[in-house]
Amino acid sequence: MQSVGIIPARYASSRFEGKPLANLLGKPMVQHVYESACRAKTLDEVIIATDDQRIYDAVTRFGGNVQMTGPCATGTERVAVVAERLTCDIVANIQGDEPLLEPAQVDMMLQPFIDRPEVQVCTLKQRVETAADYRDVNVVKVVTDLQGDALYFSRAPMPGQVNETELHKFPVYRHVGLYAYRREQLLAFTRWSRTPYELAEGLEQLRFLEHGIPIHVVETDTPLIGVDVPADLERVKQILEA
Repeated sequence: MQSVGIIPARYASSRFEGKPLANLLGKPMVQHVYESACRAKTLDEVIIATDDQRIYDAVTRFGGNVQMTGPCATGTERVAVVAERLTCDIVANIQGDEPLLEPAQVDMMLQPFIDRPEVQVCTLKQRVETAADYRDVNVVKVVTDLQGDALYFSRAPMPGQVNETELHKFPVYRHVGLYAYRREQLLAFTRWSRTPYELAEGLEQLRFLEHGIPIHVVETDTPLIGVDVPADLERVKQILEA
């Protein structure tokens, strides 16, 4: 089984322009993500996908594997553009703004493809620890069936009838935004039009569920902190320096 990790990276960002190239302890942030992904045992290759020459040049300078794409509406679309050029079986979509990525998280996300041939899409979840996160619309929640397949993703508090002071007693999980797909399933996804619940929630993964494609969800104990604004970068620096 040939598995490739693809890291979509774009320069333009309304909240943090040039984010992939932001200096993080002497390296571009995207280099931290790339190097972590390269340590994953289940990936045969890691590629950074970008439409920006500055990112392309920076990756080339640190010796990374990079491919250019045209303009893309989403990171998933950019990943699919590169995946279509490849002959791999599994594609991991690794966000370029999560420099605390652990290689083991990639491995645990890809393991179900090895164990269960029927798995088409896989992602991660982590327990919600605070009432603030439970209520936060920017913290996407996920509920799963007894086999670990997603029933639904939502920005709303979910499950709904939960005592916020006793979250640890309930199966309350946040979605961790890493994905792996069988290559053909990813390419099919990008050909489908956006779906009603996808539009209502602003969550593209619902497109799979609305087309009847299960998403297997694996639990991780390690948090991933996305860098959305410069203040997030400072927080990540403090964690790495600790």
